[in-house]
Amino acid sequence: MKMNTKGILFVYTMPLVLLHESYGFFVPGYPTKHISVSPQGKLLSTRSIPSTTTKPSLYSPSTSTSSLALKSSASSDDVQSITATNKLDSILSKLTSAFPFFVLGSAILGLMKPSSLQWTNQGTLISWMLASVMCATGLTLEKKDFTNVLAKDFAAVPAGVLCQFLIMPLTAWAIGRTFLLPLPDYGPSLFLGIALVGCSPGGTASNLVSLIAKADVALSVLLTSCSTILAAGVTPLLVKVLVGNAIHVSGWTLCEATARVILLPVLMGMIVNAKLPNLASKVSRFTPFASVVLVSLICGGVVSQNSSMFLSSKALLPLIVGSVMMLHCVGFAMGYFVPKVGLKFSEVTSRTISIETGMQNSALAVVLARSMGASPVASLPGALSATVHSCLGSILAGYWHSKNKKGKEESSESNKKDFTDRPEDDYPELLI
Repeated sequence: MKMNTKGILFVYTMPLVLLHESYGFFVPGYPTKHISVSPQGKLLSTRSIPSTTTKPSLYSPSTSTSSLALKSSASSDDVQSITATNKLDSILSKLTSAFPFFVLGSAILGLMKPSSLQWTNQGTLISWMLASVMCATGLTLEKKDFTNVLAKDFAAVPAGVLCQFLIMPLTAWAIGRTFLLPLPDYGPSLFLGIALVGCSPGGTASNLVSLIAKADVALSVLLTSCSTILAAGVTPLLVKVLVGNAIHVSGWTLCEATARVILLPVLMGMIVNAKLPNLASKVSRFTPFASVVLVSLICGGVVSQNSSMFLSSKALLPLIVGSVMMLHCVGFAMGYFVPKVGLKFSEVTSRTISIETGMQNSALAVVLARSMGASPVASLPGALSATVHSCLGSILAGYWHSKNKKGKEESSESNKKDFTDRPEDDYPELLI
């Protein structure tokens, strides 16, 4: 199947067009306020501005650098500099929010024009891509990220980790045994592939989805960090137990691969953040979108490597997609109802655990399948998983966000009355 240069550009620019048209769904706009301050930096008055006039960023790659104190005495150069910084952060935020579109576009490109992404399959390039994503994750982690959540909601952490390492692996095993293993030729490889997806928690996109869904972002970051680090030892063990009888799995090879592409890069990022915080802060402004690009290339590269199989056996693609979709749907559902109904956790905590359970580190599943020397077909469930869980997570986040919209508007009106009724001297200096 041939595609010209215009076709390639179309596939890669469509995510931006779709993001522009549906941005209100993935990252809904919030009602905002015009704020007046005195020369001393005191809040004087507020007035509401309709949400249709602005679409603020929900995911700022550099919250610490953009949250600067502004007073009326600030120079015009400072204001222009801060405005430019905020605009750049807003652009990067919107691009990062288009994660499902970029992954889907890359997968379509890999299927329709395989030669355009075959370069990603050379040597260990995909492993280096994933290691870069994990290092970027480490750049955002600090000790206080762990201590704050543990002090506030300690029980949610082990509950969330257990949901990730029990629900998804067992579900993947059941789906793989039932639908994929009996397939001729490709059965064992696809069974291994979906098992790797189920045993690879810690999807970095879950933090963004938690933010949109009004879940506990701090808890999401902690669960992602814990599951990512634990995966270095637990993932090889789970895969060996689940598929060891159906296909030969080298536990040592899996341990070495997970340590190389997860544990070491995350630790390296954390060390840089601790020793060179200014550098880490500057770099971390760009790492979320860079991670989106790298994960998209990984998934597109795997699809391009197996495009001929898809085109020759068109009945296989719906079966793989259906199995992967079933896995993630069960993960989202069980990850919500077990904490909510069984453990009596709060709505916010249950949403967070649901998102963390349903969204997996698909790129890790791809890299592990390659590291084991398995058939290229074993990488397919991981490549398709990235697209599936990103789309499902975004839909779920949009539903939960719209469910909270009425309560948020009422809270906004209440806060407005509180601001206008308080004496001027009671207001602290304004931070924006």
